Amino acid sequence: MKLSIAQMLLPGLMLLSPLSHAVVAGGIVSLSHQWPSGEAYRKMTFYQQIGNDGGVKAHYFWANQFHFKGGDGGYIGLQNRGNGVHAFNYSIWKAKGWKEGNCRHFSHEGSGVQCDIEYPWRVGHVYKLQVVKEGNLVKGLVNDQMTGQTKVIGIIELPETFGDLNSSSGFVEEYSQGNGQFSSCSAIEAQSSTFFNPAAGDGVRAKQSIKTYGNCDDNFVVQAACNKNACINSINNLGTVASLEVKRVHVVHNTDLGAQVITNSLSDTHEVVVRLGKSSWAPNIHFPSPAQHKWKSIFVDHRASNESLLHVNGSVLSVNKGQQLSYISDGKVWKAVEPQ
Repeated sequence: MKLSIAQMLLPGLMLLSPLSHAVVAGGIVSLSHQWPSGEAYRKMTFYQQIGNDGGVKAHYFWANQFHFKGGDGGYIGLQNRGNGVHAFNYSIWKAKGWKEGNCRHFSHEGSGVQCDIEYPWRVGHVYKLQVVKEGNLVKGLVNDQMTGQTKVIGIIELPETFGDLNSSSGFVEEYSQGNGQFSSCSAIEAQSSTFFNPAAGDGVRAKQSIKTYGNCDDNFVVQAACNKNACINSINNLGTVASLEVKRVHVVHNTDLGAQVITNSLSDTHEVVVRLGKSSWAPNIHFPSPAQHKWKSIFVDHRASNESLLHVNGSVLSVNKGQQLSYISDGKVWKAVEPQ
């Protein structure tokens, strides 16, 4: 991917105030398409259904990526831009210009043309998204399969050297950044979606495979699977509770947990969990300096019968059985993160 979706779709996003949270989830799900070898097409058709859009705090892009023989590529897909705003997005790198649509040039980490429509697409509806090449013009269209309504997102002009469409893929990305960024992967908003097998030309169907990847590739956060007709995926909001795959800080039973032990655990990850239990109880837990661990998180899961004392931000807090506490460093203090 040449350009992050956040940079391409929302060029002002990177100008927000400094980050107040820890994780840019980024790409989470990736789909591969297998077309007949050596073929090229003037039309590709993608089918998508969003089961859960993530809500008003989320920024999801459900994208279909396509490529031209002898040329570059682009995206077409559905987007949740947060605060209840839905959109269709259509972009091509190295495009010369456009003939129709709400379009503009982009020039960061590559260049090309982006077209989009803010439109209240509906959760549960199946949308057919097409890119159709006629000469050096490529039309991006979307059709609501439930209502029959069709919209042209844009018509983009390509260099004459671009051939027909010859490959494609797909992905799901959560691109919240700046003050909208999440404290951890366990706090990103839930989504679910289906990518039906794409078609090309006069009905040739591609096979699909799917995988999870990226900063939040955690089996408790994201799941994905395919059958012969479609691929499904879901992302779960764990309510800030660290999953069982989050790196666990080693606790020596009946021994104070020192700040250096937590520091060592945080050296190669953005989040760790301190789990206290019957054979892993620490009477005192000392948090390291927040300055050393800016935008990193510590989750305390107290399951031991005895009370523990949490030393954080110059204060001492009593923690008892059943309590779960999440903290994130802003570089100055460890901030408590409220459960969702």
